Amino acid sequence: MAISELNEDTQDQICDLLENLQQIEKLKNKDMRILLDKIVRTYGGKVVNK
Repeated sequence: MAISELNEDTQDQICDLLENLQQIEKLKNKDMRILLDKIVRTYGGKVVNK
């Protein structure tokens, strides 16, 4: 699934949440990939580490 398939508001909310968690140092890059992977697997996709 391409990220473009998510509705724009949902994309914005996910980005805002991840940025806020990173700013308060509660979320590391590895944890962010895990969370994103869980979200996109719901839609039949998966996060690829590039």
